[in-house]
Parts: sequence; structure tokens; C-alpha cells
Amino acid sequence: MALDIYEDSLFGQILPLDWDDESVSGVILLVDGEEEFIIEHDDNGKDLMDHVDRWVTVEGVVTEEDDELRIKVRNYTLEDELDYESDEDW
Repeated sequence: MALDIYEDSLFGQILPLDWDDESVSGVILLVDGEEEFIIEHDDNGKDLMDHVDRWVTVEGVVTEEDDELRIKVRNYTLEDELDYESDEDW
């Protein structure tokens, strides 16, 4: 039973992990279309539940235990925001 804990910055897509009736109650970060990091259910993790299907860069503490990857999010940046204030920005 190996346990690795380290800080990392990951880029991926937020996807639902658990559902409570028709609302999302847990999320994962899908990285490179294959690695799934379960997002800890603290304040930042709860905030990410509002961003399902969005692309983000997440910084935090990763815990690897056997076949499970978890991340405690310290901060995140939404990467697919389109903010065009004028026609010149197109």
C-alpha cells in the first residue's frame, strides 16, 4: 500500500463523479483523457462543481494511493473563458 503526496499543477476537464438526484455532488479532473483525479470536497472543490465540462488548471496537493488519485485544490483558473470586450479582439 504505497502512498505518495506531492504538490502539482494539472490541466484538465471537470467532470461529474457523483450525482444527488439531478445535481452534481462530486467532481473529478480528467487529465490527458485518461487519468482521473478525485477533487476533495472542500470549499474550492465545491466551487468546481459549478464548472462541470469546463477546462481548468488546478494547483494543489495530490495524494496517490494504490489505484486512486485525489487532489486538494489550493487554487484554479478557468481556461476556456472567452472574454471579448470589443470587435477588435476577434
